[in-house]
This record gives sequence, C-alpha cells and structure tokens, in this order.
Amino acid sequence: MKKELLEFYGFTFSDGASLNVAADEHDDKNCDDFSSHEEVMEFWYTNGYSAENDPHDLDRDNDGLACEVSQSEYDDYVASQEAAGSNDEASGDQEEAVEEDEEGAALPDTASNGPLMMLFGAGIAGAGSLLLFRRKNQTAEQQ
Repeated sequence: MKKELLEFYGFTFSDGASLNVAADEHDDKNCDDFSSHEEVMEFWYTNGYSAENDPHDLDRDNDGLACEVSQSEYDDYVASQEAAGSNDEASGDQEEAVEEDEEGAALPDTASNGPLMMLFGAGIAGAGSLLLFRRKNQTAEQQ
C-alpha cells in the first residue's frame, strides 16, 4: 500500500513539473508576436526587462532594446509613461485628501456571512454529537 502511494505521489509531482515546463514554453514571446513597436515597448517596459534581464530573448543584439526598437523611440515611450504615471499619482493624492476630510462616511460593504456559517457548523456538530450519544445508548441497552 505504501509503495502504491509513493508511486502515485511520485507520478503526480513529476507530471506536474513537466506541465509547468510546457506552460513556460507557450508563454515565450518572440518579436513576431507583437503587432507594433508600441506593443513591444509596452511589454518590455511594464515587465522591467533590460539587456541583462531578457527571459524571452527579445534583445538579440544585447543593446537593451527589444525587437530592434530605436533608442529614441524607447526614450520617448519611457518619458510618456513616466509623465502619465506622475499625473496618476497627483490625482491619487487629491483623492486621498478628499477621503481624509470625510468623517462619518458609510463603511464599505465588506461584511461576510462568516459568523453565521460558524453558528451553522456548531449546530451541525451539536446535532452529530446528540446522534452519537443516542446511538451509544441504544447499543448499550441492546447488550
């Protein structure tokens, strides 16, 4: 029995490892997977890739730019992303300031039915205990 369990777990874990490798192969990106330089630059920038960190090998010549994107194109893209990021941060700061000024606002609807489910579980456990004691009493009376 132990041998069968070990074989089952060994097969399960070894098969799972091969599935992970197969999934990684399908996630590999090539330059042909992108329709434009804009899409390549967005993928490269959002994942934080560089000449030293290029898991998809999109930078074949190791110049730090994916799929033969020019340096000026990438610099313009990075500048636009940083400008957009600073605008988002400024609007986020304003929203936080407004939220801090509001006192006594309604709480978000985050309540769950956890306590009710705990009560329901306790009731089922109690009913099970009563049935167990009843069964013990019946078997004791029959002997």
